[in-house]
Amino acid sequence: MSLHSAEPDHIPEAAPVAVIGIGCRLPGAHGPEQLWELLRSGRDATSAAPADRFPAAATLPRGGERGGFVDGVEEFDAAFFGIPAGEAEAMDPQQRLLLHTAWEALQDAGHDPRSLTGSPTAVYVGQSHADHWDRLRETRAGKLDLDCLAGGHQRSMLAGRLSFHLGLHGPSVTVDCAQASSLAAVHLACLSLRAGESPIALAGGANLVLDTTATEVFDEAGVLSSDGHCRFGDSAADGFVRSDGVAVVVLKPLDRALADGDPVRSVILGSALGHDGATKPRVTDPSGTGQSLTMRRAYRSARVVPGDVGYVEAHGTGTRIDAVELGALNDVLSEGRPAGRPCLVGSLKSNIGHCEAASGVAGLIKTVLCLEHREVPPTLHVDAPSPLVDWNRLPLVLPDSLRRWPAVAGSPAVAAVNGQGMSGVNAHVVLGPGPAERTRRHPPIGAAPAPRGN
Repeated sequence: MSLHSAEPDHIPEAAPVAVIGIGCRLPGAHGPEQLWELLRSGRDATSAAPADRFPAAATLPRGGERGGFVDGVEEFDAAFFGIPAGEAEAMDPQQRLLLHTAWEALQDAGHDPRSLTGSPTAVYVGQSHADHWDRLRETRAGKLDLDCLAGGHQRSMLAGRLSFHLGLHGPSVTVDCAQASSLAAVHLACLSLRAGESPIALAGGANLVLDTTATEVFDEAGVLSSDGHCRFGDSAADGFVRSDGVAVVVLKPLDRALADGDPVRSVILGSALGHDGATKPRVTDPSGTGQSLTMRRAYRSARVVPGDVGYVEAHGTGTRIDAVELGALNDVLSEGRPAGRPCLVGSLKSNIGHCEAASGVAGLIKTVLCLEHREVPPTLHVDAPSPLVDWNRLPLVLPDSLRRWPAVAGSPAVAAVNGQGMSGVNAHVVLGPGPAERTRRHPPIGAAPAPRGN
């Protein structure tokens, strides 16, 4: 055993997994193209809460007056998916938008979604809130039925809906690791692909802020931003901003994706999922030890020297846990790093807020786009670096403008996405660029129109 807790000395090398399709509904961005434009332009897509979002709330909590919101969450093309109107009305909008977004991700991959019917395609999706159930209980008091239970209460239905309406026979799992849920879903989907259990997988997450209850609790706990901005790494950071988000990636073993001529947008080289254990006073506290252990396992599985990482998409909430995360990143990424070679680190949350259970895959999509364009967009709202972090010791740099990829001659382009949840779960995914010279983009599919709606 190594000195890092009870870690095994040998972790099997992970077979690479291709990211072949992307779909996302995020504040200010419907689809990866709009997301990249938002990032390059350095825009903050958070805003005041829509007037019709919380009709029953007399006032919003101080920290909940501003957030990241997706338009048209109540719109849904039920007929397209063959869902009766009454059943669709009871469905959680998180289920509805996941169906739309997964369809778009498959089209981005060049696949007719209907062609997967009968296949053992896997579905792993993250969800941690069920605000819609609380709305149903208020609006249908005494009239709740099985459609309501399936539509709002049972988290398992998020993955189950997708598998049912696409006719998939592979694993169908809703993952709840709090804020680490969707990045954990990516890791589990990769395991399914590598085990040969599934030939293709959909991994993602959904989060819609439909009720004020959780916001009120977060506000009372003092973890929401006082000015409505996520200030990752900034001295004035005092909390995060809650946001909507639905994001899906289509995954396939790299060798099979290349053989099939799929558009390889990026390659997952390795990943790891772990828990802090008893390395902290309270279960909801962050742990540098727990995060470092998970990061090291991810790099061992990827057979990547941490010092080769050029960019990390951090969990980056703009709270006190940032200093713990940055300290863990420094401890790990300094290993094998040449002197004078910094690593850029950023957070999508500074642009769109914290979409909680969907934040990991949203950050992964941003990182895929960075690798594709060989650019790193700015992290917003950093006026003065946090005094809680020893920046002189760190090999980490927060980009304040659009930067070219920090390439070094003879070194591979390597990036990572870090995630953590308040339950103590940590997730870390290591990525490299797609072998563009060996892949091609499929022509648009004319036989599988997208569903109408948001």
